[in-house]
Amino acid sequence: MVNILPVASGKGGVGKSAISTNLSVALAELGKKVILIDFDLGGSNLHTLLGLKNNHAGIGNFIYRQTDSLSSLLQDSGIPGMQFIAGDCLFPGTANMDFFIKRKLMKELVKLDADYVILDLGAGSAYNTLDFYLMTHNSLLITTAEITSILNAYSFLKAAAYRFLVGQFKAKSEHRTFIKEYIEHSAAGAENSFTELLENLKERYPEKMESVLEELKLYRPQVILNQCRVSQDLEMCRRLRSLVKNKLSLDMDFVGCIVHEEEVSLAIARRKPLILSHSDCDFSKQIRATAERICKHDYEFNENLEFDDIGMFENSFIPAGEN
Repeated sequence: MVNILPVASGKGGVGKSAISTNLSVALAELGKKVILIDFDLGGSNLHTLLGLKNNHAGIGNFIYRQTDSLSSLLQDSGIPGMQFIAGDCLFPGTANMDFFIKRKLMKELVKLDADYVILDLGAGSAYNTLDFYLMTHNSLLITTAEITSILNAYSFLKAAAYRFLVGQFKAKSEHRTFIKEYIEHSAAGAENSFTELLENLKERYPEKMESVLEELKLYRPQVILNQCRVSQDLEMCRRLRSLVKNKLSLDMDFVGCIVHEEEVSLAIARRKPLILSHSDCDFSKQIRATAERICKHDYEFNENLEFDDIGMFENSFIPAGEN
């Protein structure tokens, strides 16, 4: 079965696309059949990192129903074992697809003939980004050790946790209504937490929450610390893990620590992944080590989420007062 591996970041500028690209190459080097997809809809530029021309049909063609198959959008990346699907920012509004198209797109992703399908998502926590991120229980999140990046990583995981929880319940159910009212109450100034929400749900719906809490245990995000400069940077990772555990009741794993490398920016300008041009540098070695760790996990499609009508939480999704 294909492994769907979404890659996200809480903010831009943390090197997410460079990690996605080089990680895809590393997986291909391990003999895996890889498809890298530019899911930064409305701002796609992943083709530049691969040295490809922006003249091929992409995700926008699927969203606007010019094709009904993602496989028709595949193009050769020029790297053995690796194919590419462009994002296509030429179509306006691609990032704001409705949930019917989103659901169809998810089903098409699972049909792709590959060992790994890497989704390079747009930065931030837009609801469509979160839904593609939640396609698997162990999706990747890229961060740096800067305090702003760590806080944005936590905010992203918090948003994902709420959306994951909402997705456990049927559309228009009383459970979702309860969560929505809880969120709106929080937005009015109450400092309620995600863990308190879980306790309230458990008290109100004990039988239903038994299975929901079991599902929540499966949700275990994986984090890559990028642009690491000193050993003390790892302490920020430990703080993030502690924050996520204490406030969101979630476990998370660190699967990679990637050293800061000036050549990464030059590689982007040269339009060639650094792992190909500087195979023996520390960055490339650490990317390969991360790829090997990833190969030890399964990233199967999470079929238990109810995405229909989840858009009702678009504007009141994250409670205030929890920083």
